[in-house]
Amino acid sequence: MYIAVLADNIADRKQTERLLGRANDVLSNETGTLYIDSYGDSQSLMRAPMKYELFFLDIYETEDHGRSVIDALKSANVPGKIALILPEDIPFSYQNVIEGLLTIQKPLIAATLHQLIKDAHKEQMQTIVPKVEIRSENETYYVPLEQIIYAQEINHFVYVHLDNGSTLTMLGEIRDFYRWVNNHKEFVLIKKDTVLNLNHVISSSKKEYHMSNGEVITLPRFSFLKPQQ
Repeated sequence: MYIAVLADNIADRKQTERLLGRANDVLSNETGTLYIDSYGDSQSLMRAPMKYELFFLDIYETEDHGRSVIDALKSANVPGKIALILPEDIPFSYQNVIEGLLTIQKPLIAATLHQLIKDAHKEQMQTIVPKVEIRSENETYYVPLEQIIYAQEINHFVYVHLDNGSTLTMLGEIRDFYRWVNNHKEFVLIKKDTVLNLNHVISSSKKEYHMSNGEVITLPRFSFLKPQQ
């Protein structure tokens, strides 16, 4: 389970890290290993927020007490749950009007912290959508597998075609991409440079596949894959 800690006070940040480290010793058999990344500013956190399943936000030195960070995470549609750490002596007026926001009061108590982590993990497991990480030259994308129509290698780049009409480009080989998705039976390597998602096949013959985006993928003369009917 990947957890991000954002705290603008270094002492608070280190304390939360220590408590989460102890939580890992107690909960890892139930939640899996807790991988903790900590940040002192929101710009660093927002570079790659999609991998986290739980965020702990401990921000009270800014005027809005972290509200802008929560709004940025929600605008990015992060899959992880967001937990706001509430200080004892500073009132927060917005935590009850943000849908799905978790809260935990200082001082952090182990039992309460552990229960929050377990609840967040349980909810994540119930709503998890399989995704694949696609890294372009400048961006990293976490794409739900169901959105991928097919991927094709051309000149040492893999072009991943999505059902919204966009195409993501990653440096590498098709065999690398196939290794990431081949445990999902809908993805098949139909020729040495192409992997397609059978769930996006509209019709097929011995020579070609007609895909849901209107494209036609031609099979090699001697294909090892039996076309779907």
